[in-house]
Amino acid sequence: MARRSEPKQGAVPASKHKVVHNALWNVGGQVVSLSVGLVALPILLHALGAARLGVFTLALGLIGFSGLFDLGLSRALTQTVSSSLGQGRSRARVAALVWHVISMLAGLGMVWLVALWWAAPVLVDRLFSLNGEMARETVFGLRALALSIPCALAATGAMGTLEGLQQFRLLSLWRMPMSLLQFGLPLIVALIHPDVGWVIAALATARVAWLALWLAHLRRLLPRTPGIPASATDLRHAFHFGGWLSVSNLIGPLMVYADRFYLASIFPPATVAHYTVPLDTATRATSLPQTAVNALFPVLAETQQRPSDSARLLTLAIHSIVALVLPAVLVISVFAHPLLALWLNAPFADSATPVLQLLMIGIFLNSAAYLPYALLQAHGRSDLTAKLHLLELPLFAIMLVGSVHRFGITGAALAWTLRMALDALFLYLLAAWLQPSLRRVLARGFGLLGWACVIFLLTVYVLQSVPQLILTGLIVAICAFAAVRILSVARETSSREEVTV
Repeated sequence: MARRSEPKQGAVPASKHKVVHNALWNVGGQVVSLSVGLVALPILLHALGAARLGVFTLALGLIGFSGLFDLGLSRALTQTVSSSLGQGRSRARVAALVWHVISMLAGLGMVWLVALWWAAPVLVDRLFSLNGEMARETVFGLRALALSIPCALAATGAMGTLEGLQQFRLLSLWRMPMSLLQFGLPLIVALIHPDVGWVIAALATARVAWLALWLAHLRRLLPRTPGIPASATDLRHAFHFGGWLSVSNLIGPLMVYADRFYLASIFPPATVAHYTVPLDTATRATSLPQTAVNALFPVLAETQQRPSDSARLLTLAIHSIVALVLPAVLVISVFAHPLLALWLNAPFADSATPVLQLLMIGIFLNSAAYLPYALLQAHGRSDLTAKLHLLELPLFAIMLVGSVHRFGITGAALAWTLRMALDALFLYLLAAWLQPSLRRVLARGFGLLGWACVIFLLTVYVLQSVPQLILTGLIVAICAFAAVRILSVARETSSREEVTV
């Protein structure tokens, strides 16, 4: 086999990034976090009741929405660190940029702290429509969350840098015990004193612990050299990338969490919980492929000038997501009612089953959409994803209001899933337009997703009883075989490339 051309100084061949290995570490850590949440939620339901659990899930929604507070700088750090080191840039210069941006993130956190502290009573009264003791508890909890924002933003910057350094094993190993802390503290507080304000405060405390952990590791791996300032060019790039990404971070979470807040404005918290609990669990499941793709993102940033490497990585990733995510969402949809009844209770399952089934197809499409999304941003085109979100926002608002008016909380799930379908379509089209050399790979991948969706809809909504179970088992078996084959091919390819490089 002929030798491949030598990479630029400081660049690392894609095979040596151990993308599959990093992705498995990422997914493993996220599985632990998801498992802890699955165990904790039924106990919290028993300790707090449906109404207070609904408030707690809304607080989780605010945590997700707080991603807009970092102005896209944490993701910009991942892209800038990976591309800079891939080009052989000085680690001292990179470190100067990283610590400068993290300090700015902490400062931004102070601004958002004041804003949320002041807005908490207004949110509780006007948006959540709560009063009495429940309102008092919720205001206290939201203000506790506000106090944790500076720590949370600095921690996201540190985590983004560690991802740019490809420290996925480190991140995953520590994410496991920290997930226990994140849900364990609220759970302990709920069992001792079922006040949702203090339960949310316990959640906020865990976010402070995250900061101390990640900063300690970052100081060891990328210490700042005194006297070396951050490059003005690097700062401009980070702010340009992060500026457009902050638009996505504003519009994206707004669309992700607008449905639950809209429902909270017209339904009581106990009813909203029948939507937010399946949605929160489903979106946490979505984070598994997203976490895996995070291992791919810095590699795509480094292989911008090597489209053949990018094509191999994208092909592997698309096939892997279909083989791994399709059987999971299919099994959950087919057995949605018994699973929810076992996990929570039968009355809850009666209302939540159609919601969960609709969300699952959206989960599948959203999982696959992370690939073109990562490709666009790895090439520095965060402006394209931001403009796409601006286009989707009014469309989603119309679908959400119309669907909820007609179908209630099930309509919200329908609108959410339709948005995921549009998002996936637009992202694949944009990625194919930006990268003509990858157009064939992206087209084949999107075609595969289309066939998978047809199979899902046929199995869940057309077939019943024995034929449904037979087809489900057959699909799971085929996907399991495909997953094993994909992993085997990835290992063989990686071994051959490492020998020939």
